[in-house]
Amino acid sequence: MELKELYKKFDRDVEKRSRLLRLLLSIDQFFNVLIWNGSQDQTISGHIGRKISEGRALWVEKFICKLLRKLESKHCLKSRGE
Repeated sequence: MELKELYKKFDRDVEKRSRLLRLLLSIDQFFNVLIWNGSQDQTISGHIGRKISEGRALWVEKFICKLLRKLESKHCLKSRGE
């Protein structure tokens, strides 16, 4: 990705999401690294969604996604790309 395109992506993200939402997202990513040893660029639900689609999720991870479904239908599967 070209540097100018990357900067545009960052600017769009700042415009699209509030400061609070971006802070919560970074906290989510922090705990994905700390607890799940996942990527720093992925949320917990995205990490678990990927494990579910690969058939590697633990029961507790499936339970977390079941709880998140109350907020958004298929949240973990939709979050795989974030």
